[in-house]
Amino acid sequence: MELSERIGNIPFASLISAIIVFAGVGIFCGTLYRALTIVLKTIMEELFEFTVEWLGAIRITFIIVAVVMALFAILLLIFAFLATGESRKNVYSGASCIMGGRVSAAFFMIISYILNVAWMGIMSVNVIPIIMYVMLRSICNTEIYSKDAQSLSNYAFSLTRIGIYRNESYPFGITPPGKEELRGHTELRRFCDRIEESGPLFCVSFVGAFLICIGMIHFMISLTANYTRIRISKELTDYRDAIDMEEIELPSNMDKSSR
Repeated sequence: MELSERIGNIPFASLISAIIVFAGVGIFCGTLYRALTIVLKTIMEELFEFTVEWLGAIRITFIIVAVVMALFAILLLIFAFLATGESRKNVYSGASCIMGGRVSAAFFMIISYILNVAWMGIMSVNVIPIIMYVMLRSICNTEIYSKDAQSLSNYAFSLTRIGIYRNESYPFGITPPGKEELRGHTELRRFCDRIEESGPLFCVSFVGAFLICIGMIHFMISLTANYTRIRISKELTDYRDAIDMEEIELPSNMDKSSR
């Protein structure tokens, strides 16, 4: 097989889409997991001394969804290799094979669209911690970092300032665990340091989710093209066979006429 034929069997559009999705999944998983770990362990459990269980569930759920997304991208890439170049002629040659290929392409397009909408939702949810990071960073720079330990002796930062309260499901009269305020130069500085560490990670995870959405859009474009190629592959195969038969029959007819 010549080099040009080998290159022709590579689905470059789907390959680029897969690379974008893999990069997005890696960035999203790594940065979001680290950012939520900082929020859960360092800020909530160590500083405010209470846990937020639903944040831990969200962390695990998003990681699982991202891994499934990577596996689905591998599946789409395999389908793209089967629907490109000589592989398409070999795999989708019969009528039933062509119909199966068209159904598979349509199915993958529908799933890709649904997943893309889901990732747009995840990307929108990821905006919330970014907004909170901007708010808290402004508070830290204005009210904490710019002051010394003596100035912060009577200062208290409360989570209620940004609308966060401890578990309200406890019966009336029972104080939930933990605290809502931070006092003292050491605690306040540590809190702001963790905000400065986790905030950029949320921003980068947003970029990762955006890359996944871009990769899925590219995949949908490639799937549409593959669907069209598979649909017309039978007609092209019949046309090539007819041309080959004419080329074979033409010399024989010329020999008969010369005799």
